[in-house]
Amino acid sequence: MTIFPPRNLSAPGAALPSEESGHSPWSDAWARLRKNRLAVAGGIVVVVLAVLCAAGPIFSQSYEEQNLDLGASSPSLAHWLGTDTLGRDLLARVLYGGRISILVGLVATVVALVIGVTYGAVAGFVGGKADTVMMRVVDILYALPFTIFVILLMVFFGRNIFLLFFAIGAVEWLTMARIVRGQVLSIKRMEFIEAARALGYGRRRIIFRHIIPNILGPIIVYTTLTIPAVMLLEAFLSFLGLGVQPPMSSWGVLIKDGADKMEEYWWLLVFPGTAFSLTLFSLNFLGDGLRDALDVRASKD
Repeated sequence: MTIFPPRNLSAPGAALPSEESGHSPWSDAWARLRKNRLAVAGGIVVVVLAVLCAAGPIFSQSYEEQNLDLGASSPSLAHWLGTDTLGRDLLARVLYGGRISILVGLVATVVALVIGVTYGAVAGFVGGKADTVMMRVVDILYALPFTIFVILLMVFFGRNIFLLFFAIGAVEWLTMARIVRGQVLSIKRMEFIEAARALGYGRRRIIFRHIIPNILGPIIVYTTLTIPAVMLLEAFLSFLGLGVQPPMSSWGVLIKDGADKMEEYWWLLVFPGTAFSLTLFSLNFLGDGLRDALDVRASKD
């Protein structure tokens, strides 16, 4: 806090001391993030790709319209990224596939965020035997093979894209729960939490109104890193034939189809792979930049 020297306010023409504008931790973090060129570039690329995937299929050709006479043709003025073996426009399929991949990443991450933050915050705040039991459940779920879990869900409930969202989100929340629990354990004995207890606030209000808002930094950082991890999982499942089913497409499906025919039709692998890789790199750069910007130690430098 800046201490202003005393002034003779009774003297004619004496001005009141101007208040020094303060800086919140969030404004400082935003200023640090803007200085990170890789993070800013990554954020711009992600936004541009998301807009193109959302609006692109509206103005491009149909992603499922076939032209068997055309077949697999290389990039041209009529088809900028070429066509696949069924004569479908690859640009439309890449943009539509981006919709599915990004949607899977966002929805599954939101599922992981809601479950993981709530579960980890409750476990860390309650503590004791309840915390031990809850975290042992997390350890047991960690031990279950993810692929077998998805296959079992497919067998019992059938292949459904919404089931894919649930399956991925139901696994990714485990790491989020551990991170949140560690953060809660580090702040639950602080003065403002003790003050909330002294005022008679209940556990739910303390957790959701006082604890979680104070650990948003690590949550935001891990969220940006979870989205590319989820997209990579979806691509892996699609590569195994367990993901998005035809006639729908995702970047994982397109990469799988392109890998099968890469020796004859290189564009079927290069363009979907480039879009997917560019998105993953950009999200990771953005996540690293947010991690550095929200680092408490950096704010003290």
